[in-house]
Amino acid sequence: MNENFSIKKELVLERFKTLNPESKISIGGHKEVTVRELIQHVESEDEFGRNIVKVQIKMLQVLAQGV
Repeated sequence: MNENFSIKKELVLERFKTLNPESKISIGGHKEVTVRELIQHVESEDEFGRNIVKVQIKMLQVLAQGV
């Protein structure tokens, strides 16, 4: 992955680490995964993990624009 992705990945991981690792998050309205599972996917940089990073960064950008 490129350096830009690595920075985004680290930001997302740090954000997730502030949450309870056993908390469940609904993905796509039908699948629930724990924060621990999300962290594992992001760390492994599999397709699901890369998509998580993209969605989290987009959400942060939207929140930042509203401030």
